[in-house]
Amino acid sequence: MNARSLAAGLSLKPLGVSTGTSRWDLPRQTVDDGVVLRGLRRAVELGASFVDTADAHGEGHAERLIGKVLREYRNYEVHVISKVGRLRGSAPHPYAGPRIRHQLEQTLENLYQEDLALYVLDSYDFGPGDRYLGPVIEQMHTMRDRGDIRAIGLRGPTSAASPGEVRRFHLLVEELQPDVIWAQVSGLLPEVVLESGQTLNEFTLQRGLGLVIASPLAHGVLAGRRNRRALNSLCDNRICPEAAFAVVESELRDLAVRFGGGRGTLARLVLRSRLQQAPHAVIAVGVAEEHLVDECFALLPGDLTEDDLLYIDEAYTRIRAGLQALAGGVPERVGGP
Repeated sequence: MNARSLAAGLSLKPLGVSTGTSRWDLPRQTVDDGVVLRGLRRAVELGASFVDTADAHGEGHAERLIGKVLREYRNYEVHVISKVGRLRGSAPHPYAGPRIRHQLEQTLENLYQEDLALYVLDSYDFGPGDRYLGPVIEQMHTMRDRGDIRAIGLRGPTSAASPGEVRRFHLLVEELQPDVIWAQVSGLLPEVVLESGQTLNEFTLQRGLGLVIASPLAHGVLAGRRNRRALNSLCDNRICPEAAFAVVESELRDLAVRFGGGRGTLARLVLRSRLQQAPHAVIAVGVAEEHLVDECFALLPGDLTEDDLLYIDEAYTRIRAGLQALAGGVPERVGGP
């Protein structure tokens, strides 16, 4: 896998791993450190060039787990992406005062690293009247200039973003001038359409921004896993998870008929199709299932044809349409004017 340029001075191989997103919303005791550690170790051994995390994941606990693994694998070149903006600590606001710089110092200590590949602003809330926005922008650019971080990142809007949130994203892109956009993207989620009428993929490509795609497998659902928690989150408690998975499973069976039902085929289709359609992007898959990490790294090589890509996209479109019908008709494309 050839490295891809995300920003000036930052190139990463296209596949890395993430400590996850929604699992850290649950009580700490429900997160199995052993599962995370095994997944991280296996990913590093298979050639993952980066790990994606956030200081809010277990209030730094995920970062400390990564630090433990990186100390064990000192001879491996593994970069870290982390996020800031949701963990307040004792400060009046997550972005207050010198909070960003102090939090970066804590993050680097947790990770046993001297710098971060990418530091992502994870929230659009900069206090009343955006009082903290200017200082945050100044701190981020100073940290990049000093080499504490290699690139500045901004979270992209989700498929549930309102037009106001999409406008907010555009404003922050202009103010912050990030190098990279980080976003959760999967075939289960409706396409985000920006004010320009572009998708996030088109927008970042046109502006020369790198793109980090997180959760492309929808917590394993698109790889054929019956992840009830993921489906509950996806459906927002409006529909039965079993009914939702029946919709997904029907289309996954169709994909298996065309491309083969071997172990890892579905995961490969997700990753390869995303990477071929976004040459400026890298992908982070979750480490919750060690064998799924194996599938992702073992089966990534090999291009899909244009007909293959169209077939896969149409299958995911039918999945979204089926889920939207169950949920009462959420629009397929959201966030635009």
